[in-house]
Amino acid sequence: MRRWASTVTVVTMRAGEQIHGLTATAFTSVSMNPPLVLVCIQNDSRSDALLREGRCFAVNFLTEDQRELSERFAGRIPVADRFEGVPYQVAVTGAPILTQALAYLDCTVAGAYWGGDHTIYLGLVEAAGVLREGAPLLYFEGSYRRLAIPDGREAG
Repeated sequence: MRRWASTVTVVTMRAGEQIHGLTATAFTSVSMNPPLVLVCIQNDSRSDALLREGRCFAVNFLTEDQRELSERFAGRIPVADRFEGVPYQVAVTGAPILTQALAYLDCTVAGAYWGGDHTIYLGLVEAAGVLREGAPLLYFEGSYRRLAIPDGREAG
């Protein structure tokens, strides 16, 4: 899967007063009508438990200059401190939206399915928005990458 280029996202969620987020590239669009997406979350993880309880999540698309934010939510910062100093707003569903992200999708859980060592969460998009201009942060062959246009210039 290292040869698969992916957009880097931070999936955020809320269950009661608990908020949580994780960096994820296991995200894809499923349907336009109704608008459905999916995220894959490791079984028996904190994220899995909170999604089962809270039944909502947001997909925050990162810009190419947000590597540090990606690493923060990938586990380089303790779980309790991940949102410290990170501005966010509360979405329609209650999930946190990272206000400095490129764009977001706010979702309710429409289904959860077995996928080996992960659970595939199907999300119904309740709201979406573009928060700023820029190019997406990509991940390819174990490294962060920038989008380039065919003549070799970087996008953005």
